[in-house]
Amino acid sequence: MRAYTAIIPAVLLGALLPAVGNADVHLYTGTMQVIAVSGKACQGQLGSSHDVTLMLSQEPGSDVISGIFEGEGIIVGKFSGSNAARLDVRYPYQDEFKAGGHVISIAGDGATLTAELRDRHLEATYEDCNFDQARMTLVRSGDGDGEARYKAAAAQFDAQLTRAQAFALARDGRYEEALPLYEKALALADSLPGDDDARRAPYIIGLANAYVKLGRADDFNKLYDRHISQIKDDAVRAIFSSHRVRFLLLAGRTSLQREEYQDALNAFQKAYSLDPRSQEAMAAIMMTYLRSGRPDRAISFLEESLKTMAGETDSQYMSMALANLYLQRAKKSEKDEKIAEAEVDLLRADSLDPHSVQYLIALARLRHKSGSLAEAEKLLQQGLDRFQDESSRQEIIAARDRLRQTDMILKKLRKAEG
Repeated sequence: MRAYTAIIPAVLLGALLPAVGNADVHLYTGTMQVIAVSGKACQGQLGSSHDVTLMLSQEPGSDVISGIFEGEGIIVGKFSGSNAARLDVRYPYQDEFKAGGHVISIAGDGATLTAELRDRHLEATYEDCNFDQARMTLVRSGDGDGEARYKAAAAQFDAQLTRAQAFALARDGRYEEALPLYEKALALADSLPGDDDARRAPYIIGLANAYVKLGRADDFNKLYDRHISQIKDDAVRAIFSSHRVRFLLLAGRTSLQREEYQDALNAFQKAYSLDPRSQEAMAAIMMTYLRSGRPDRAISFLEESLKTMAGETDSQYMSMALANLYLQRAKKSEKDEKIAEAEVDLLRADSLDPHSVQYLIALARLRHKSGSLAEAEKLLQQGLDRFQDESSRQEIIAARDRLRQTDMILKKLRKAEG
């Protein structure tokens, strides 16, 4: 830490706060000019100017002056002391090196103030930016809302300090201890006036990460519903959404195990709406429809989803899944003696997944069941011409042999009956 040398003369507190009869807050606004910086993240900050607000307060009969300053692009700071030329400054950090060891000197006539801020110097390798020296030029503003502004700035300080404490615990893997602090920090941030989404985002992200680490799916989902609109960063939103999808799928599976099909479907559909390319979400929706006895809805869902698939891999997966659903519905139709409907679904399945022999074999078996071994063998022969891999050809040959054996048995039974 560099030695501090006051360059603004000490003044009497009474000159700073004229006619103070109680602990009213005096409000000053102006600009802060950055004179010296340190740390690695200060590109473009040297010489920069920031709008700043400074609030002063002194208890009656006390020689202690206290206050707080905040502004655009700077972290809120609290200060206090009995010598206006050297007031101790604290920032809302858990790390004492970053929190303390800073000073501010204030001089003025009550209507105008000049304040000089001196912060600890950071080494050049430090991954942060520090304003080693900055000068504020301030004028007295209307004090009507001074008390409210002071309370809001103090709440902001407390929110940032609480989040810093939570982060320190989380960094050590102590998420159970960090969680209530993250929740408190966000509650404090939410209580601040204004609708500053960028200010709230770090609090939301910290709490969300704690919920994720602890597997608190319900809490994460509620947080997501309340606050996702306040996250503007696309990369952060994508991370949030990936966790949201995972937790929705988990909630849906729990409902599915309880046979609460509509609750399961609601969760799976929310997951799918966030990630329409998620094969896991699509499979979950299909499974729910099938288990709840709605195969037609499963097919309709996949047919609509297939229309939106642009990627070849995704389209292939969807086509294979839809083909399998057509096969399942064809089996049901066959069982219900709806042979024509079954054949239509098998033809659709074969066209969607032409690399699988199971649909061709099922169709041949259906043709044989309808009374035509010749038609069945014709289909299987076409399959032998179509499929060149040995495994598929062996399946077709085995299916043809089974159909011939079945046909021979049926003929013997008919002959015996005759």
